[in-house]
Amino acid sequence: MITASADLRSLLLPVREQGRRQSCLAFASSAAHEHGANTGEHLSVEYLFFHAVARTPGQNPNAGTTMAATAQALAQEGQPIEPAWPYSPIQAVPWAPPSFSNPLFKTTMVPGKPASTDLAATLDKKVPVILGLVITDAFFRPDALGIVPDITPDTERGGHAVLAVGHGHDQAGQEAVLVRNSWGPGWGLDGYAWLSQSYLDRQLHETASLI
Repeated sequence: MITASADLRSLLLPVREQGRRQSCLAFASSAAHEHGANTGEHLSVEYLFFHAVARTPGQNPNAGTTMAATAQALAQEGQPIEPAWPYSPIQAVPWAPPSFSNPLFKTTMVPGKPASTDLAATLDKKVPVILGLVITDAFFRPDALGIVPDITPDTERGGHAVLAVGHGHDQAGQEAVLVRNSWGPGWGLDGYAWLSQSYLDRQLHETASLI
C-alpha cells in the first residue's frame, strides 16, 4: 500500500492507448502539455510525434524519438487539439499532417536530472515530470495494488517514456513515484502504477518537465 503525498491524477485527462507504435514519449509529453496549458481536451499526439520524428536521426517512426527532438517540436510546431489530426494505432502510409485551422499550443520542455528530491519537489508544485526509462519484465505486470514489483535480476526490455504524476511512501517508508502510462486503462490502476525509488534508481535515465 502506498500513501500518496502528491497525486495529480484528478487534474489530468483520461489515459490513452498508444498501440504498437513507438509513440510513448509523444503521449507522455502531450499529457503534460494538456495539463500545463489547461486545454480541457486532448492535444494531437499524432502531430507531435510526426514533428518529433522529423527531427530525430533516421526519421524512423518505428524507432521512436528523443526528448531533444520532442522539445524542439513542442517549441516550434506545438500541438493542435486532437480532432485536428486524430491518433491512429496503426502507422499511416503516407504519413503527413492534414490541413487544419486550429490554433497551435506551444511550450518549452526543460531537461532535468534523475534525482528523487528534484522529482518530488516538482510534483509538489503540481507539475508532472516526463520520465525516460529502460523498462523491465516487471514493468509489464503491476500487482493488485498498482505497484511494479522491484525484482533483481530483472530483464531489461528497452526504452519507454511515462509521466510522473505523484509520489508517496510505502509501509516501510520507502519512496515511490506514481506514473501514468500510455498502454490504456487495463495496465495497473486504470493506466497508472507505482514505481519504487530503488526501481527508479536503476532504470531512470532522463527526465523533463514543461514550463
